[in-house]
Amino acid sequence: MARGEILRKLFKSFSQNNREEFYTAAMELIQEERDKNHVLLAKDLEKMLQAPPKKTASNSSPWNVYPDVPKDKDSGLPLIDVNQYELSWDRVVLPENNLKALEKIALENRKKDILYAHGLKPSSKLLFCGPPGCGKTLTAKVLSSVLGLPLVYVNLPSVISSYLGETAVNLKKIFDYIETGEWVILFDEFDAIAKDRNSFNEHGEIKRLVNSLIQLIDNSNNQSIFIAATNYESLLDAAIWRRFDEVLFFDKPDLQLRKTLLKNKLISIKHQGINMEKIASRLQDATGADIERICSDAIKSVILKSENLLTASDLEAALQRHLARTRIIEHSIKSIKKQAECQDDKPV
Repeated sequence: MARGEILRKLFKSFSQNNREEFYTAAMELIQEERDKNHVLLAKDLEKMLQAPPKKTASNSSPWNVYPDVPKDKDSGLPLIDVNQYELSWDRVVLPENNLKALEKIALENRKKDILYAHGLKPSSKLLFCGPPGCGKTLTAKVLSSVLGLPLVYVNLPSVISSYLGETAVNLKKIFDYIETGEWVILFDEFDAIAKDRNSFNEHGEIKRLVNSLIQLIDNSNNQSIFIAATNYESLLDAAIWRRFDEVLFFDKPDLQLRKTLLKNKLISIKHQGINMEKIASRLQDATGADIERICSDAIKSVILKSENLLTASDLEAALQRHLARTRIIEHSIKSIKKQAECQDDKPV
C-alpha cells in the first residue's frame, strides 16, 4: 500500500475512534519503515504504539480520565488501585509455553473485533497460579502494557469486610466500576474470596460470597481482561475453575531461566568474573523474586562502597545473605507446622 493511502487510513481510523483499523494502519507504516532499513525508527514507533496512553479509562476513549474508584463504606479505603505501566514482554522472564500463550491472548484481544465478526470471543478470563515470587503480578502488568490498557488492582484487604454481607457489596462495587471502561483487572490472592464451598471449615458467609463472585464473573462484560492470581490453587472452589478461559501455572524458574534472570538483573551495572551457570545452579529452589532480591542487594552494596564494578565476591556475599534469610524462614515455617500438629493432637 502506498504511503499516502496508509496515512489516510491512519487518520480516518483515528477520527472514527476505530482502534483495530488504527493499529493495522500503524503496523503497516512501521513495516514500511522496516522495509526501508529504518530499523531504529521502526522499533521506536512500535514501542510507542504498544505503550499505554496516559490516564485513560479505555483504549477506545483516550481522553477520558479514570472515574472515581469505589471505596469501602465503613473504612473509606479504596477498593482498587488504577495504574498504567510501560513494560514489554522482555521485562518478565517466562517459560516459552507461558509466553506463547500470553502472546496469543494479547493478539486475540487486540483483534477481538475480527473474532466477534466470526461469532467468536477472545480469551478474557485468566487464572494465574503457582508459588509466590514467580511473576504472576508482573505478568499482569506487562499484559496491560502491551494492550495499552490500565491495570485495575483489587485491594483484597479493603474488600474483605468483617460485617456480614459487606464483602459481597464491595465486590459488586468493583464489578460495576469495571463496566465503565476497558481494563486489565487483577484479583491477587484470589483464594481469599473464592474458597471451596464444600470445605469442612468454611461457614455460610463464605459460601454466599463465592456464589456472588461466580454470578458477577458470569455477568461481567468481555471488554476487559479478568486475571485471578493465587499461590494456593488447591483451595479454589471447583466451580471457579470453569469460569476461566486459560489457566497458566507459574513455576520456579529452571536453570536456563535462572541464568537469564541473573543476566537481566545485573545488566544495569558493570560486572566481571561471575560464572552465571555456577550461581544459577546454586539457586535451584529460588524464585524470580529471590533472584531479583539477590542481584539488587549485590548492586546496592557496590554502590554504597562508591564502586562501579560488581565482582563475584559481591554477588557471593548477597547470595549468602539470601541463604541465611531462607534458613530463618524455613525454620519459622517448620515451627508453625509443628505447633499446628500439636494442637490437632490435643484431645477435644
